[in-house]
Amino acid sequence: MKVLVVDDDYAVLDSVKDVLEDEGYEVFLAANGLEALKELRKGIRPCVILLDLMMPVMNGWEFREEQLQDGGLAAIPTIIVTAHNKAEESAAELKAASVIRKPVQPEALLETIGKFCH
Repeated sequence: MKVLVVDDDYAVLDSVKDVLEDEGYEVFLAANGLEALKELRKGIRPCVILLDLMMPVMNGWEFREEQLQDGGLAAIPTIIVTAHNKAEESAAELKAASVIRKPVQPEALLETIGKFCH
């Protein structure tokens, strides 16, 4: 099972990658929305995308706009991972499948991803 993690904070990328790989997931990393789109357009099809909102180059809102316009990518469940104080509102606006608050707790991460990756 593949998971795409999109975040500009390398500490977050590393810790999430470690937790997921320990559980047997194949993890792909992207430092911003543009890198994530490139990975997806190369053909990786994750069971879920973990998406930070505040990033340089292409932020989470811009990524979702592109993702939702692409029929092949729009169906991939996207979980917003953010410290943003209006996380739930942002997730609803972005038609996200779920939201995880930073700092990410491993149990919450695995439980949430487990709903989408079987």
